[in-house]
Amino acid sequence: MKILYDHQIFTEQQYGGISRYFFELIKRYENNENSCEVATFFSNNAYYNKSFNPSLNKFLPENNFKGKVRLANYLNKVQSLNKVAKGDFDVFHPTYYNDSFISKIKNKPFVVTFYDMIHEKFSDQFEILKSDDKILDNKKRLLEKSSRVIAISQTTKNDIIELFDVDSSKIDVVYLGSSLENFNIENKSLVEEDYVLFVGNRGNYKNFDFFLNAIAELLIQENLKLVCAGGGEFSHEERILISFLKLDSRVIFKKILNDNDLSNYYSNALFFCFPSLYEGFGIPVLEAFASGCPILLSNGGSLPEVGGDAAIYFDPTDQDSLRKSMIELLNDEKLRFLLKEKGYKRLEKFSWDKTFENHLDVYKSIIKV
Repeated sequence: MKILYDHQIFTEQQYGGISRYFFELIKRYENNENSCEVATFFSNNAYYNKSFNPSLNKFLPENNFKGKVRLANYLNKVQSLNKVAKGDFDVFHPTYYNDSFISKIKNKPFVVTFYDMIHEKFSDQFEILKSDDKILDNKKRLLEKSSRVIAISQTTKNDIIELFDVDSSKIDVVYLGSSLENFNIENKSLVEEDYVLFVGNRGNYKNFDFFLNAIAELLIQENLKLVCAGGGEFSHEERILISFLKLDSRVIFKKILNDNDLSNYYSNALFFCFPSLYEGFGIPVLEAFASGCPILLSNGGSLPEVGGDAAIYFDPTDQDSLRKSMIELLNDEKLRFLLKEKGYKRLEKFSWDKTFENHLDVYKSIIKV
């Protein structure tokens, strides 16, 4: 069985959960009787790149100009559409929601992964989501035309059914894994002071401004730092808010250079907080479990489904709820240790090997049909 993946996420993302997910699938074909091909010329992705596939190249790495990503995407898109039209595969699996391949795929089956329903559920709250109506239209067509749909949580599956009225039997729930699962964690902390950890993007539904406003007084009272790992440098608006809250010396941005750094930030934090309004899965939850980091989780979206009994939960729209939960964790070292132990146990339910095998089962079910 041969699976064809396209270029989309490896063109758009340098880092990120979706590109990590597909990379973890792709690399497991090396020791499997089945095979895959990734239809892309260029990749600036941190995971799927020249070090993994020598035939890949970065796109004009020494040159930055307006439209660079758009041009790279166009060239990779040509490659993807040519590969789809050629038909030398058993199942096609696009890595994001662009549906331009539909006119080229003829009678070949394809699977689409739905990561979340953020655009549908939050476009009325965030202008940037409202303006991206093309994704909404694409998702509808992909749901209609695909042979199977993979949802990365039961929550996402339920949301798809509720919002699109699609037959539930067409959707397979496949959980994701953690790439830090077997990582050797260095003992020396990259941050000297006691700190709370926030990981990844901070915009829109990630709820960072709410989080910062809610915990500002506690950071000062308890003499704590807030480490924001990854997600890009603070924006102008974020710096204004940090300064207004008198947190200039307490809120720190740390670039994630590699998985070793990421593990270190998790393993040495007092706890990791994920205040997102909604997640389709939440890979950072598993990363924290793998690194022995206690977790304070929003009860939004799939997070309780993934975190189970190994986290403390709060309402991501209620600052008092967050503060009370944070105080509980700060004051109870035994609770932090218990959550750490429960996290290790909870992680046993999730692995990229299971994710890969479940994907093969979905692909094979389509070919049999």
